[in-house]
Amino acid sequence: MKVVVMTKLNTEGSMGLRRGSFLISDYEFKKNPDWYIGIKAYEWIQQIAEYGGRKTEIIQVTWNEENDITEVVKSIYPIMLEEDLPF
Repeated sequence: MKVVVMTKLNTEGSMGLRRGSFLISDYEFKKNPDWYIGIKAYEWIQQIAEYGGRKTEIIQVTWNEENDITEVVKSIYPIMLEEDLPF
């Protein structure tokens, strides 16, 4: 399945719109579409932010122009592993 994700981002005072299309697994989509697409959108936004190297704030995220997943994407954060593991 193909979905179109649209983001509104504030990058250090500069507002911007971006669109991207993603292939999504039907199995994952059926389980929880907003969460699965939210993860894909979060990863994409992180790539955009790292490429520009500037502070980026998420204003709005939608998929297929009608499903708002802004709060889902804002609730996602990377899991950081501790550096001092005993093994």
